Amino acid sequence: MEKQDFILLKVLSDYNEVPIGYGNIASYKGQVIDVDGDAAGTTEDGYTIRDVRRHDRYKLMVKFEGLTRQEYTALRKAIENVEFQLTFFDGEFKTIKAYAGDKNFELIKAVDQNDSRWNLSVDFIEY
Repeated sequence: MEKQDFILLKVLSDYNEVPIGYGNIASYKGQVIDVDGDAAGTTEDGYTIRDVRRHDRYKLMVKFEGLTRQEYTALRKAIENVEFQLTFFDGEFKTIKAYAGDKNFELIKAVDQNDSRWNLSVDFIEY
């Protein structure tokens, strides 16, 4: 398998799969987080109280560069749903139910409506 053929992410939404290869990913960072409930905090004595509701949830921060119009629109359409299935690489492939946080997009080249290039930054957050 060539480096440019290595698929880091797959988004499955409404039965449409959007594979994202190595070549368009400029930055790929992950974070494993715990989700605390309302009872978490610090007491007057300085003791920390944890009210962990969910352990080891993933947050992926990904920046895509140079997406074609077709790649950009397919990815945006796949992640516009409230939830979708995301397969990603973390030393091994894992699949989670996720949603997309804020999406930052940038048009970097526009010859005409059908010939454009886009940058897109998005956080994928596990439910």
